[in-house]
Amino acid sequence: MRILKQKEVEDVISRGKKAPEHEITAILDELEREHPGVYRVIYGEPSDAIATVNKDMANLYLDLSFDVVWVFKEAFGKLPEVTNEEQWIFRKLSLIDAELKSLTKEIPMHDKFRSNLQERFIKTSFGSKIQLELLQYLENEVSKYASFNKKRTTAIHLTNNLLFVLVRLMGDLYKLKAE
Repeated sequence: MRILKQKEVEDVISRGKKAPEHEITAILDELEREHPGVYRVIYGEPSDAIATVNKDMANLYLDLSFDVVWVFKEAFGKLPEVTNEEQWIFRKLSLIDAELKSLTKEIPMHDKFRSNLQERFIKTSFGSKIQLELLQYLENEVSKYASFNKKRTTAIHLTNNLLFVLVRLMGDLYKLKAE
């Protein structure tokens, strides 16, 4: 999987914004049917968690999550099938969660364990060819949308983190396709 350039991300997302509703619905129906674990990362607990902080930002998360799905689908093709996808996703999300928690001193953990997780986070993020331009686009959209209503700002950090998790998860899934 190659790293997308800013122009590519913008072009793909622009095409997605113009896609007919029936195509978008078909993509989401296929995602729910063939990749229920990924679907739940979008339409399950993460969006619900954001909604407890700010409903508007939860809706933005859903919209931007579709942009993520669209970009990966358009740039890299169909999602690969994964044996025991639910378990695979749970393991990946647990690991990403631990890595993210290691980045803050607010969560107590042994220094050596924290250091190992931080090193793994850096290695894995760049080793999985994280789509930095896509993340930058998402972060900009979150900031821009939150700027229109001060109440939304309370959910910026959570929304960005969960979008990062989704982008990383999608990258890890597509990495399987290349193996």
